[in-house]
Amino acid sequence: MRALAGLFEKSLFLRILACFWLAMGLITLLGIAITNLVASARHDSLDDVEPATLALQADALLRQGGLPALRRWAKDIHDKHATLRVYVVDHDCIDIAQRRTQTRICYRITAHAKKRDFTLENGGTPTTTTPAGHPSSWWDVHDLSAPDGSRYMLTFLPFDSPHVDALRDSGLLPFLLLGAFAMSLPLCWLLARYIDHPVRQLALGARALGDGHAPARIDVRLLKRNDGLGSLARAFGHMAENLADHLHSRERLLGNVSHELRSPLARLRLALELARRKTPHADAQLDRIEQECAHMDRMVGQLLLLVRLRHAPADLPEPLDLRDVVQQVVADARFEAGARGHNIDWRRPEHALPVLGVPLLLRSVLENVMRNALRHGPAGSTIAVAAWRDAAGVVVEIGDEGPGVAEADLARLFQSFFRADRTDVLGQTGSGLGLAIAATVIRQHGGGIQARNRAERSGLIVRTALPALSTDHAPSVSG
Repeated sequence: MRALAGLFEKSLFLRILACFWLAMGLITLLGIAITNLVASARHDSLDDVEPATLALQADALLRQGGLPALRRWAKDIHDKHATLRVYVVDHDCIDIAQRRTQTRICYRITAHAKKRDFTLENGGTPTTTTPAGHPSSWWDVHDLSAPDGSRYMLTFLPFDSPHVDALRDSGLLPFLLLGAFAMSLPLCWLLARYIDHPVRQLALGARALGDGHAPARIDVRLLKRNDGLGSLARAFGHMAENLADHLHSRERLLGNVSHELRSPLARLRLALELARRKTPHADAQLDRIEQECAHMDRMVGQLLLLVRLRHAPADLPEPLDLRDVVQQVVADARFEAGARGHNIDWRRPEHALPVLGVPLLLRSVLENVMRNALRHGPAGSTIAVAAWRDAAGVVVEIGDEGPGVAEADLARLFQSFFRADRTDVLGQTGSGLGLAIAATVIRQHGGGIQARNRAERSGLIVRTALPALSTDHAPSVSG
């Protein structure tokens, strides 16, 4: 018994099957009980009715009011006692109500007529036919006489529900229950499997995810279902795909971080070894060590920022004029541009560019894009900055006059640690995280960022688009 209870506790399928099967059995029992009660009520409803009394009433009505009165009486009896049928027929077994007379009634009428005729032929007095041992029985046939001399016969058919009366046989109930359970078992089994199989499949997938493995593909038939289990399967599949992407991104990020840190660490060891030799160039090696430490510190800081942006909720946005953000970025960049001989072409738009965003994050995005443009633009080149509002929202474009990027690499510029074949004026490349951070911030603001090469000459243009804020919520800023 304990083993069976433990099996039911562990198996959802058996519990569903047992519940459905028990419910089917209870419904069957309830139906049998109600039917049996109805049958008992029908039998008991005629306990206070005497067939001989009804026969006397019928004979008196026929003598006084004729067939119309007798027809109304028969109808009233049927309306009052639904389980009792009244038959008044002539010698040819034709009912006065023009109803079809059942064969068993005709047999009863014919037997009574033959017995009555035989009694009359032998000089006897005909009497009502009564089966032996059943005085004043419902199955008696009574002779009725009309004023015009016509003769009719009256009989009754009580409890005209043989299929209901069969339930009164207590020996039949176990077979009815057994048949109901046997017929309902396949249906309940199919229904339980219909519910349990998808749950089992999703459980296996969840266990695989918990073990760090990619789950097997969910059955297409389950994904196409329109019920709650189908919705659950689709949601689980979407979750599994996202988790797999996150796991893959994490592994790729760890690999990229390891690769990126290996190079500066190797240069640090080499510079440290050279510095220990106390050569005339020791100061230069110490400068190199400081430069590599700053590079790693900057890379780790950007990694932490990227992780925080992807997994932590952003700061609460506020209405702002994007012209002010661009103006600050351009003002700061002009100091560095002057040292490198760059010129920044920026004209502040006359009309406000209202957006909803976090000022520090948006400024960081534009600074990253601007710094890339300064780094890759040749000396004496111009960095073009433009901002406007159109149907797509508020747009900011920053373009340089550098070598540009291969068309195949444009879509990958915003991936972590991706570097196109672009080297800055110092012969170094960036950490490969700045544009990835910019893309993450812009997506969090509901916008988009993309890069394209200049059409008329060499150079790269980075386009940033943000949803425009309605004028009702725009900040009040003068041009």
